[in-house]
Amino acid sequence: MYILSRDRLNMDLDRASLDLMIRLLELEQDASSAKLLNEKDMNKIKEKIRRLCETVHNKHLDLENITTGHLAMETLLSLTSKRAGDWFKEELRLLGGLDHIVDKVKECVDHLGRDEDEEKLVASLWGAERCLRVLESVTVHNPENQSYLIAYKDSQLIVSSAKALQHCEELIQQYNRAENSICFPDSKPLPQQNVTNHVGKAVEDCMRAIIGVLLNLTNDNEWGSTKTGEQDGLIGTAMNCVLQVPKYLPQEQRFDIRVLGLGLLINLVEYSARNRHCLVNMETACSFDSSFCSEGNDSLRIAGQVHAVQALVQLFLERERAAQLAESKTDELIKDAPTTQHDKSGEWQETSGEIQWVSTEKTDGTEEKHKKEEDDEELDLNKALQHAGKHMEDCIVASYTALLLGCLCQESPINVTTVREYLPEGDFSIMTEMLKKFLSFMNLTCAVGTTGQKSISRVIEYLEHC
Repeated sequence: MYILSRDRLNMDLDRASLDLMIRLLELEQDASSAKLLNEKDMNKIKEKIRRLCETVHNKHLDLENITTGHLAMETLLSLTSKRAGDWFKEELRLLGGLDHIVDKVKECVDHLGRDEDEEKLVASLWGAERCLRVLESVTVHNPENQSYLIAYKDSQLIVSSAKALQHCEELIQQYNRAENSICFPDSKPLPQQNVTNHVGKAVEDCMRAIIGVLLNLTNDNEWGSTKTGEQDGLIGTAMNCVLQVPKYLPQEQRFDIRVLGLGLLINLVEYSARNRHCLVNMETACSFDSSFCSEGNDSLRIAGQVHAVQALVQLFLERERAAQLAESKTDELIKDAPTTQHDKSGEWQETSGEIQWVSTEKTDGTEEKHKKEEDDEELDLNKALQHAGKHMEDCIVASYTALLLGCLCQESPINVTTVREYLPEGDFSIMTEMLKKFLSFMNLTCAVGTTGQKSISRVIEYLEHC
């Protein structure tokens, strides 16, 4: 089964095969096999298995410690990552597969706090990430699995995920890939840089998987939001994912983690008054890339210097301004684009009663000029695309932040007053305009009537009447 699961062609998995994999998970110590075979025969069988496993992709398999349960878990994770059908999600829960995967997450997370060796640390991060990816897949649009996982062993998955996210927040500062993203031509990476990139990449992937699972468990779910918000320090960690963690990531990864953090905070506060109270009364450092914090005095960066609401409003205002600036630059590039010129490579001539295209001889100077014009056009196009991409990212971050602030304001006149204090002239219109643009974008790209669109519409209506 394990070798078949390595095949690039998707292996067909039915209920009987899934049931077998889950039953084999319980044979972790191979106790039953040890009773039937002596040590010599057992070693021969394991050696044959090792040789067979070496013929396929086996990055996550420990060939020195092969057990039936280990092979079964690797097979299950490999197969379930390729399937997300409703029948499979249900059977995985009913047959007890989710229990084993959640227990495996806990085991990996427990090792994160103890592993000092980089290779063992990466193995624990990879193990947790793979299990969490499966759990993320089977909880999408599946309330039964969501409720089961929230309740399982007194919210063990949420507890483990919260601990893992806090571990990752600490590790991402230690293995800072942002510093290694600047390379010099013809320079070879130092050994320490390789280690940092290796571990840092594993930490980033694990963080995204953790937040992905928590997003599913808290989406439109008051019970999941409350249980998740109860975890010690989780809301603060989520805030740091928005405001501080991105500075330790390569430039191209910063947008993703910031949006994931904002999405988690929105889910946590939308239906939970307790979480709203916790976030509003929290103090934090403002965003690492905020001009508000960088002007004049670096001491403003000290954690606890500003209220969380002030930091979020500042993030919104700066992203909104950046979006406007990127949009204006894109418009200028499009406006200044060179007009299409007539083809000067030849001319139409009438010869012997026929009209023919006669090419003119090109001089070296003409060819160079033509090539330079093409290069300039390509450069202008690339600049326009870069500004358009930057504009989109800034708009999305500003919209998510506005939605988060809007959720904080709902059913709380005190929070409305708090947010209004930090807005220019105390006017919510700048937020509602951004949310309306975002809602229009969602209506074009998503199915009409989703919970996200309803939440945005509700927040817009509430803010317009404040």
